[in-house]
Amino acid sequence: MDGLKYTFTDTIKIWQGSKSTWHYVSLPAAICEEIHTLNQYHQSKRRGWGAVKVDAVLNDQHWQTSIFPAFGDGRYALFLKAEVRKKAAVMAGDQVSVLVTVRI
Repeated sequence: MDGLKYTFTDTIKIWQGSKSTWHYVSLPAAICEEIHTLNQYHQSKRRGWGAVKVDAVLNDQHWQTSIFPAFGDGRYALFLKAEVRKKAAVMAGDQVSVLVTVRI
């Protein structure tokens, strides 16, 4: 995986929308600031809603996804699909370590 690599630890949280429930972890503020700055300089790589393409690793699960600036605080959220959570044997409330590689 080429790109900038970041490892962080966070507790899996739940966001309840009007029609769906999402599990996610938040990237630390300092990492978010770096990614936001990088994203500003690579405008040709921008995606909708401020999304940034990443490769993610949680336990032994590897997948490609995007992180999104969420919830108005400027921090990026990495949403965890049910399939990933099941294979990684994690659930809401678990503290997990995640590796994300920003694809530049």
